[in-house]
Amino acid sequence: MKLSENPTIVQTLKRILKDYNYLEYDENHSKGDVLSVQVTAPDTEHDFEICENVRDKLEKSTNLSLFVPGSVYSEGVDLAKARTHFTLRPRITSNPEQCGGRPCVRGMRIRVTDVLDLLASGLSFKEILEEMPDLNAEDIIACLKFASREIDPPVIRPTDHPVILAALP
Repeated sequence: MKLSENPTIVQTLKRILKDYNYLEYDENHSKGDVLSVQVTAPDTEHDFEICENVRDKLEKSTNLSLFVPGSVYSEGVDLAKARTHFTLRPRITSNPEQCGGRPCVRGMRIRVTDVLDLLASGLSFKEILEEMPDLNAEDIIACLKFASREIDPPVIRPTDHPVILAALP
């Protein structure tokens, strides 16, 4: 299921945006794995910092790995309306026409397995960032989280144990 089609993620983002009276979820520009936020007062002093705060809160609430593209206010929207939107996108992406559909970092041709292999060979975060300057530390962490979820995905198993409901006084 795509991010913009997931009601839990959308409702969580809307709840987070209520803390910022000049931000609102933009359903018109949110499609697929792009979550768009409209900025109703675009001249705030710390625009990018605010975008990152929203991203951090959504990541913590949903256990996702997201990023705000570098061109924060122009991705996927009318460029004549610059600084009126920002988008959130998945940090780990998969495109069948890129790297054979293998999971990559932020749509680049850096595969999750490339980053994991460097970690497994003993390179530190700093050394990996020197080797691959397009990455940042959050990308490496996202690769680890992705691998962890792939190895041990959440599973709900049926049980024979009875569920006991008790009314509290």
